Amino acid sequence: MGKVFLSITMSLDGYTAGPGITKENPMGLNGQLLHKWLFANKQKEDQEVAYDMFNNCGAVILGSRTYTTAIDGVWESQSPFPVPAMILSSKKMDVAKGFIVVNDTVQAALILAKSIAKEKDVLVMGGANVAQQFLEDDLLDEVHIHIAPLLLGSGSRLFEKGCNRVLEFTRVKVVETSGATHLFLKPMGK
Repeated sequence: MGKVFLSITMSLDGYTAGPGITKENPMGLNGQLLHKWLFANKQKEDQEVAYDMFNNCGAVILGSRTYTTAIDGVWESQSPFPVPAMILSSKKMDVAKGFIVVNDTVQAALILAKSIAKEKDVLVMGGANVAQQFLEDDLLDEVHIHIAPLLLGSGSRLFEKGCNRVLEFTRVKVVETSGATHLFLKPMGK
């Protein structure tokens, strides 16, 4: 059976997006700078990290705000994912081909994603709120945090909400490039 892993980029001060997220600016003010490691400043090691993210991926889980702010702009009205993607939402919504809306808990979305992925991995990609829910409910086998070398100052924080328990992690590996420090962690006991 595949693993369930979170993969998300954050700034040195813990933000996964800048302030003022809109459809025109889905990463918020200066938020696009977080992903320079994927695009403008991509090095061989960054490319390998990105490749590995989808190499054994069978399904993706993301939040409704990530979907609604990106679908008509940067995603050009189509899924950027090579596999089905579950959108966690409290509202009914019409979605593009390749997406499935889950109007239920993160656990329900995970059950559906696992059934679609079969033996492959499930990628939880955020945003921050979705990541927090998966961390709080101890649903992740691994956490991949890509730390971009910049300070955003405000926006959406990955660890904004306090967790109701202490979470300890074991370092699996670290990949350092000029565009990001890629931390690969496992929750203790997994």
